Amino acid sequence: MARKNLDAKFEVIQDTLTNPEFKSKLGRILNEMTPSELAYVIESSPPQERKIIWDLIQLDTEGEVLGELDENLRDDLLEGMDPEEISKAISDLEVDDLADILQSLPDKITNEVLGLMNSRDRGRVENILDFPEESAGGLMNTDVITVRPENSIELVMRYLRFLKKLPRNTDDIYVLSRKDEYLGILPITKIITSDPGLTVREVMDTEFQPIKSDTDQIDVYNEFKTRDLFSAPVVDENNLLVGRITVDDIIEIAADEVEQDFIGFAQIEEDVFASPKKSIRNRLIWLSVNLLTAIIASASISLFADVFEKVVYAAILMPIVASMGGIAATQTLGIYIRAEAMRQLNRKNLRYLFRREFIVALANCMVFSVAIFLITSFWFNDYTLSLAISIAMIFNLLAAAIFGFVLPIFLRKFGYDPAIAGGVVITTVTDIIGFVSFLGIISFLVL
Repeated sequence: MARKNLDAKFEVIQDTLTNPEFKSKLGRILNEMTPSELAYVIESSPPQERKIIWDLIQLDTEGEVLGELDENLRDDLLEGMDPEEISKAISDLEVDDLADILQSLPDKITNEVLGLMNSRDRGRVENILDFPEESAGGLMNTDVITVRPENSIELVMRYLRFLKKLPRNTDDIYVLSRKDEYLGILPITKIITSDPGLTVREVMDTEFQPIKSDTDQIDVYNEFKTRDLFSAPVVDENNLLVGRITVDDIIEIAADEVEQDFIGFAQIEEDVFASPKKSIRNRLIWLSVNLLTAIIASASISLFADVFEKVVYAAILMPIVASMGGIAATQTLGIYIRAEAMRQLNRKNLRYLFRREFIVALANCMVFSVAIFLITSFWFNDYTLSLAISIAMIFNLLAAAIFGFVLPIFLRKFGYDPAIAGGVVITTVTDIIGFVSFLGIISFLVL
């Protein structure tokens, strides 16, 4: 129902934008929407309409909308804002969201925005900016509630009532020593159900392991997944509490990883409604790479021009071998990238995974080499041609398994992301192997 209502609002906004008298009506509609709804509307609109919508959003709402937007689109909007406007827009955001926005700005603008903040907020943000963006320290929020182990539960309850409002997604408060060293957690449920006369030390959980501030965000995601966490404390190398990570941050990590993998495989721009200029630049790069690899594959075919003169059916069957190898290699590549993204690979299981993919490839070789031999024998009544394509199929499917597994390791060593570059390279490799093996075998058997 909520999605239907949002779609209905979006249609009204689109209709209103075409009306010369739109501004007052559109402003009322936008001011009734939540930040996430406004972000959806902006992301779903062409560039010229985005500017109109953004200019009508109230300044005190802009910060929350920026926090909901895709990173690239957010950067585009920030480029049109001066430091004072940015400072006012993001002043009410949670520290982790605020840090995410500042990390995407040029250093000069970031320093100007920080200079416009009060000393308390500036200090909290700078604490996060000191950490890499994709680490636990870069993800964390510094809004935490802490108590001492000698405090009574009754005192803790009075303190929480005094605060009146808890930070968002708070299920635990943290127990620190007088030197601010992390000692454990005190779940909210324990506070509610324990005898008020007991001390924090008597009911706290000292076994709960915090997350180190330098932990990579994917490892943080896996920690939350395997331990079924809702929130977790973050400590530095001296075991001092520096912040906490909550489940909403983890959901964003998972969504971003899926999106990046999809974009990498498809080789498309992140912003669906990006301007033609951006789309042209992005696609020209990848189409140029694809053209180069296609020329390389075609050059391998030209070495066997005499084969086509004597065996004309080779041209008909040749794409079958290349296509099968490309699909098989992409499947193996996808398995490796998924395991790598989930941090599931190590030396021991890497060998197992390679053996498994090779065994799968052998099974596929037996099935499809026999199948293509029977099909081509019936189709062309030429057993030599059938034998050639059958053997070529075996070579290419085995090569697909090997290169689909080895290639991402090779690309990582040279600093390339296999999710982005792997697809282009692997299809070129399997095309060349498929063409050369098929045409080479025919040349050997026929010519």
